[in-house]
Amino acid sequence: MNKSININSMKNTFIVSALSTVAAFAGTDGDFLNSSHSPSPNEHSSHHHHSETPIGVMAGHTHAKGEWMASYRFMFMSMEQNYDGSSVVGDSSITANNGRYDFLITPTDMDMQMHMFGIMYAPTDKLTLMGMLNLVESSMNHRRADGLNFKTESSGFGDSSFGGLYRFFERDSQQAHFGLSVLFPTADIDNRDDTPLGFAQLPYPMQLGSGSWGLAPSLTWLGHSGSWSWGSQVSAKFYLNDNDNDYRLGNRYEATAWGAHRWSSWLSTSLRVNFSHWENINGADPSIRTTVPMGGRAGDPLIPTADPDLRGGSRIDVSAGANIQIPHTGARLALEVGAPVYQDLDGPQLGVEWFMTAGIQYAF
Repeated sequence: MNKSININSMKNTFIVSALSTVAAFAGTDGDFLNSSHSPSPNEHSSHHHHSETPIGVMAGHTHAKGEWMASYRFMFMSMEQNYDGSSVVGDSSITANNGRYDFLITPTDMDMQMHMFGIMYAPTDKLTLMGMLNLVESSMNHRRADGLNFKTESSGFGDSSFGGLYRFFERDSQQAHFGLSVLFPTADIDNRDDTPLGFAQLPYPMQLGSGSWGLAPSLTWLGHSGSWSWGSQVSAKFYLNDNDNDYRLGNRYEATAWGAHRWSSWLSTSLRVNFSHWENINGADPSIRTTVPMGGRAGDPLIPTADPDLRGGSRIDVSAGANIQIPHTGARLALEVGAPVYQDLDGPQLGVEWFMTAGIQYAF
């Protein structure tokens, strides 16, 4: 109970602090909905065209009226070592049948790749519409209690989204916008693969999406001074209904802040901190086997990834990025690489080892 209270307290502190920061800048000197500074569309385009927002920040910038932007992102995440709370748990202890965990199988590592295709269009200077499609590829290695290893894989379309960003404040070197997207359950949540129990339904981390409709709100503040720029964002994902397999992924909350420096007309670098908290799964997929069906360990829990109560956690990441503006074009190349400095997981659960996002954006 204390652990739950501490996590919720940490989550609320991050969100309230970031909201206060946005409000402090947006609420000064009168009505924040009516900016005293109204740059021309060309100024808007130039500012966002040379954005230093890290590529890993979604819904991080808006566009000027009539402007389009197409983007492609490649995201890779490597997960290794199991955690229970903030402590690393050895693979052998998870399957030791010693009364603590007693799982027959433990995941040892997982790689996840995502290809993200995005489009943005601004019908007005204040409103930017955006949509995103995803392709997901996942693979997970496992170790059985008898020492044998096996691997499962899944791939296909992930969930997609469509929404908008509304810029409600802009003055001098600061601006803020609110975002809201609808999450569409376009991913397959019935992925199966060969396992020691035959061709079986894969546990939750190996499914490609939520299977549920959802909402993804965000609030972003941006600022710049000379060659320096900075920003912060709070965001969340709320899943609205149980999916066809009788479960609903836990809601996710994030707060992030970054600073960037422009070294030349074409190169900038950034440093970012991100806090995330996600809840356990509500309900359970009846097609996912959770216990050993037969043999001397019949009735023992099968694998941690099949337990909906072992999916929640919190993490703090630090990442470094670089943006390269291709001269005389609307194209930007970007890369961000990071790793956790703290993770506290409802476990045993695989922790993140490192991650990266690379992308290209083209404004026109």
